[in-house]
Amino acid sequence: MSTLSAVEARSYAVRSHFLEAPSSTITTVAEQLVGLHNTSQVSPYLSVNARFQRFTRRQLDELMWERWELARFRAMRLTMFVLPRPLIEVVAAATQHIVEPLGAKWLRDSGMTPRQFERHASAVMEALEEGPLTSRELRRLLGVPQEVDLPSVVSRLCEQGRVVGGAPPGSWRSGVRRFHLWEQVLSDVDIHRWTEAAAITELVWRYLRGYGPVTLSDISWWTGFTKARCRRALDTLRDSIMEVEVDGWPGPLYHHRCAGDTSMGEPSVGVLPMLDPYVQGYRDRQRLITEELRDFVWDGGGNATATIVRRGEIIGVWQPLIKPAAVRYHLFAGARADRAEVEARLQEVGQIYFDEAVDIREVEEMRSLRDPGKARSAAHPLDDQLHRSNRSIDADRTSD
Repeated sequence: MSTLSAVEARSYAVRSHFLEAPSSTITTVAEQLVGLHNTSQVSPYLSVNARFQRFTRRQLDELMWERWELARFRAMRLTMFVLPRPLIEVVAAATQHIVEPLGAKWLRDSGMTPRQFERHASAVMEALEEGPLTSRELRRLLGVPQEVDLPSVVSRLCEQGRVVGGAPPGSWRSGVRRFHLWEQVLSDVDIHRWTEAAAITELVWRYLRGYGPVTLSDISWWTGFTKARCRRALDTLRDSIMEVEVDGWPGPLYHHRCAGDTSMGEPSVGVLPMLDPYVQGYRDRQRLITEELRDFVWDGGGNATATIVRRGEIIGVWQPLIKPAAVRYHLFAGARADRAEVEARLQEVGQIYFDEAVDIREVEEMRSLRDPGKARSAAHPLDDQLHRSNRSIDADRTSD
């Protein structure tokens, strides 16, 4: 069994995630990360920006909304991701055993019969034949009463590969989507092409390739699958993977056999959005940060805030604000020497957010995201340090 240092083990994911050597294409980023997290509307843009030189929002917009090389689909942990077209087929088949029972439960709880659902579904799809529409536009056009949960009907159609969410009609940060017929933009994507067992194995393999070395708990956390399903996939992959030991990390750890060397590029600072795949990708977080700082990065549900990383370790947190446009950040002890590079990277991110130069300011204190002395957890570790007139841009999201 091979033994690696923590630095060597961390270097695999740093290289796989293009955190120090940028990717040559945006689609490669999405493929290697096994999708871009899209619960927050801005996260895919900033995840790509951290891994691709001279990035502009227009580049990702074109891939998603014009060429449809990437598309939004509910994936691991029932979370929305931006995925390359071939990966949608794998994810859909691998997660069907989770998605379909929940869809059936929603239908029962809604009080809607299967026949009523199909009647609404047929009306939605017929309307979309004339062009993309939001849920609100569909309700108005079809005259659907408010007591009918039409947005959930549309969501089920997306899960079934009949409808897909497209570009927002307004701000790029908006959660409102115009929906398209699947057959008009993703006609060659067949979510029934893979068997469930083969798709689960493929998904676990892709995760190992992009995130390894990882534990069984990491695999189960990231996929949302039971450990039993993950073990079966590992057994199927036994000729392509190996167990390794990493100094100071819990095991056993699984890695793919074609991992290559452990060299990193030149040290550089990465500014990652909330829920970035790298920070969100592990159940065991000691590879990323020390125990005493963990609650400043992840909330009680395991959701990561926006972070600053160097050499694969989290060295700080940051937050964009509106009214006026600004960015606040905090560096952990020992990372102050990186302040100039951090502020330069944050200014680049500010340009993507606001299309203009922004005020960059360091704050001295943080608040735990799981503060037992508060009635509720903070939305961000820097919340208590903000001026009352400012508002987090993450609170500026809307949905339809």
